[in-house]
Amino acid sequence: MNKNNKKEAILAVAQAIFTEKGLRDATITEIAKEAGVVDSIIYHYFKNKEDLLYWAFAEQMKLALKELYFHFEGIMGPVSKLGKMVWFHLYMNDFNKGNVRIHKNLFLECRSNKEFYNHECRKTLQKYTRVLVDILRLGIEENYFRNDINVLLVRDVIFGFLDEESLACLSAGEISETLPDFEAVMSLILTMIEVRSEAEAPSSGKASKADLVRDAAKAVFAEKGFNKSTTLEIANRAGVAEGTIYEHFKNKQDLLFSIPREKFQIYRHEMEEAYRSDDPLIQLRQIMRSHFLIFLSDIRFLLVYLNDVKLNKQFYTTEAYPQYLRYLDPLYEILEQGKQKGLFKQDLNNRIYRNLFVGAFTHMAIRWFIIGNLSPLTVMEEFNQACELLCRAVLISPQKI
Repeated sequence: MNKNNKKEAILAVAQAIFTEKGLRDATITEIAKEAGVVDSIIYHYFKNKEDLLYWAFAEQMKLALKELYFHFEGIMGPVSKLGKMVWFHLYMNDFNKGNVRIHKNLFLECRSNKEFYNHECRKTLQKYTRVLVDILRLGIEENYFRNDINVLLVRDVIFGFLDEESLACLSAGEISETLPDFEAVMSLILTMIEVRSEAEAPSSGKASKADLVRDAAKAVFAEKGFNKSTTLEIANRAGVAEGTIYEHFKNKQDLLFSIPREKFQIYRHEMEEAYRSDDPLIQLRQIMRSHFLIFLSDIRFLLVYLNDVKLNKQFYTTEAYPQYLRYLDPLYEILEQGKQKGLFKQDLNNRIYRNLFVGAFTHMAIRWFIIGNLSPLTVMEEFNQACELLCRAVLISPQKI
């Protein structure tokens, strides 16, 4: 057996044993014995058992990416490609033989180890996730998807959503297969990101142009500071003529102070509504903020939850899992109220939306606190963007956002 064949044999055996036993119970000795080599040969190629697991998964990711591209053949347009990628993910949950079974088990093993996120082989996973990013960007360029979405955030929301579907099927046993959820999953995703129809679009009157100018000014002032910014730059950012600014604001300083004036009016209204409202949309926003703040109030618990609990298959067979489900009961109540009041879509599947809700925040939290080193302000901004997406997903009329 030559050098390359030895390494390939080790990886193939490791994939099977890690799939069967998991990282904790698998041993280098049994992998070496099954591969027909001595232990020291494995350490010649791999640093330790974890390193072997990650490279075994990387091999599976290469195969998955190759198969995904095969499924893309003949598929035209970003919406169709997005649908095919979501379909492929769900198909991988339901098809439980050969490489697919190995792939999904290795995926859970790797994702539940925080060291994986700093490992070189994570690049193969990034290559796969970049496919979705490219689809989203193409959709924006071709005016299928909204041009105001945060592409990386939407990527997290979608993959988090699909993770929850996988866990509901493979770990919790809540459903036996996920492909029947395909239409409901795609409906929620597209409602969040598709360009709105003319009926849903905001009016093009003076108030809307003032908002465009104000938003552009906020961005330019944040980047360059008030003194170094010009009204021409703001007009260009807003996509309006420079004279349009002076139709709504006396001068640059008036525009500057209009930003906090408008924001504090909105915040005051939101605070008042939050305390006295029986509006399901406001309640939905409240439960999102509560979910976010509960976890952020105890960062140690959050890290344990993300690293050692959420993707651990054993968690779903313990007494802790029913407690977790009961914690989410208020979400179901809010969704039902929204349907009764004609605000939320009548065909909304509460279980599938729960997977979107939980998966989005889980995936974002992994990037915020484990992979990346984002500032608190960036985290809060992305959180607010995610809330907007998740609220949009349930509404009959997204223009209410």
